[in-house]
Amino acid sequence: MFTSRALISLNTRTLMVCIVALFALSLCIYAILNNQFASQRTLQIDQLLHTKTQAIQQADANKPDDANSQSTPVYFHQGNLQGAQTTEHWPKACQAISSPEDSGIQRFRCDGGVHLHALQTSVTPGATPSAPMTLWAIDSTSLSVRSMTTEDALGLTLLVLVISAVCSRWISSSITRPLAEITTSAEHMSAGNYEWRLPPSPIREINQLALTFNHMAKSLEERDKVIRRTAYKDQLTGLDNRAFLSLALRERTQSAREALSIVVWGIDNLDNINEVLGHEVADKVLVKMAQKATRICKENLVIARLEGNVFCILLPRALLDNALKKHTIKRLLQGSLRVHNYQLDIQSHAGLAHYPEHGQCPETLMRRAEIARQLAKKTRQTSIVFEPRLEQRSAHRLELIAQLRKAIANEEFCLYFQPKLNLRTNSINQAEVLLRWNHPTHGLIAPGAFIELAEQTGMIREITRLVLKQTYAIIGLCAHQNIRLSVNLSAMDLEDNSLIDFVGHLHQEQPDASRHIVLEITESAAMRDPEQALDVLNQLAAINFQIAVDDFGTGYSSLAYLKRFPVTELKIDRSLVQGADFDTDGQIILESTIEMGHIMGLLVTTEGVETQAEFELVKKLGADYVQGFWLSKPMPFEEFKLKHLVGNHDQLVQHL
Repeated sequence: MFTSRALISLNTRTLMVCIVALFALSLCIYAILNNQFASQRTLQIDQLLHTKTQAIQQADANKPDDANSQSTPVYFHQGNLQGAQTTEHWPKACQAISSPEDSGIQRFRCDGGVHLHALQTSVTPGATPSAPMTLWAIDSTSLSVRSMTTEDALGLTLLVLVISAVCSRWISSSITRPLAEITTSAEHMSAGNYEWRLPPSPIREINQLALTFNHMAKSLEERDKVIRRTAYKDQLTGLDNRAFLSLALRERTQSAREALSIVVWGIDNLDNINEVLGHEVADKVLVKMAQKATRICKENLVIARLEGNVFCILLPRALLDNALKKHTIKRLLQGSLRVHNYQLDIQSHAGLAHYPEHGQCPETLMRRAEIARQLAKKTRQTSIVFEPRLEQRSAHRLELIAQLRKAIANEEFCLYFQPKLNLRTNSINQAEVLLRWNHPTHGLIAPGAFIELAEQTGMIREITRLVLKQTYAIIGLCAHQNIRLSVNLSAMDLEDNSLIDFVGHLHQEQPDASRHIVLEITESAAMRDPEQALDVLNQLAAINFQIAVDDFGTGYSSLAYLKRFPVTELKIDRSLVQGADFDTDGQIILESTIEMGHIMGLLVTTEGVETQAEFELVKKLGADYVQGFWLSKPMPFEEFKLKHLVGNHDQLVQHL
């Protein structure tokens, strides 16, 4: 970070460059002028020596000198050049340097940066023989200036230009680089990335601009966070919502810095809490669950409420592995919450999905985690990690739902009938109506493959009406042979107030038909909303329908409610029958159940009888009816009619 003392304004930089350039240019001009002066001075000294020599030779040594000769002393030595070098006027440490040709002048460079010009000549005074004489003069002009040539001066000029270009480049880069960074920062901000910051600049104006720009980016970032948190916050729990989770997933998957995971879980019994205790308690449960998730997951994770009773955690894979190892997820999903003096047991199941192997985009990851959650809920497992086969199953379910809706419209369903043997009369006088889907491509489909989907989507109501209409269409023939038909009702049928109106319309058209129809309900369906079920069943019993409790022994019936229901028959589930012939404890349970039914004044039917030994046992224990593969598999109506509705109804039991 630059301090205020280190900042240099752009004007100062420009001024410094101009001063350097002017100084270098002045130095160059000064050097050139001094070089010219030195050259002229050298020629003047050479000329002075020649002039002195001529004057001596003409015996006119006292001839007046010009200004240059007066300012430059000329030394004489009566001898040659070697002798002159030994005199006290000759400077020390002189070395010969290049001299002009044909001038007779010899030049020397001596200590102190001085130059010496020497001329050796001879004089002939009178009639005496000629004698050698040496004349010399000293030039004290600076060596560096004197020795500079024109090429050196041009080189110095070029250097000045280079320095000026470098300085100009320095100024240019000082401006263009920050401007480029500002442009880049503006592009990041336009894309919504407010974390980008401009680096400090040594130029005061640019640095001030950067500080202002960074302050603006910080303000925008804080304002954006406030807006995002307001838009992406769940108002009830204070957690993030689905929109923020999608955004966080998208940002983290795009950066791809680490493997990620999401955990989707829901409070599966929240609807029951809402129905029994009201919205206020249900909302408080959601808030408590959000607080629990925030408290248990102490790391800086994204915890969101997706919708209703569904929550989600986004976290790195390593943290998820650690949470699973420490049972953190299990503690989150299991346990109870205390709300308004109620200690409520929370039922939660979770689905897990990993990035990138389970999806590359947020929508895919959340969808696949939800698929895993639904399977965990159905199979009552704490958590399940998504697998590709689960999506195929879900895709098949979606396709089946669409086809099921089309099948209802096209009436692609048909009825199958499974006879029930009356152990008192050893005859067939009852049969259960079972549904089959006559699929145009896959053929006959058993109800186990589509009834659950029909209940989940609400289409079971339409299917029940379809079955009742077809049953009423054949009930006259069955009544003629004194055979009653059993029709199954689902839990949703018991919650459907319009069912009574539909059945009432059928009853008006065929008032006697209801005496030959038994409506079967499962004990779990009856106990889902006992008061509602009791009301519906009483209205059905009032128009002469008989009521049977199906799959008895697998649910959680309250005998007090069961006693209040207008029930005439108990159908014991096959799970109590199978294996009871060689299991003493199983026999005791089966016998007690049959006896309890008789004590309550009910007929008892044992389902799922598949072997001779099981048949002998239930007959011995006093069951009233037997139903199962040992007696007969379900058959289409034409076969059932041929065997039991046209005078041959004893054919099936002749071997008994």
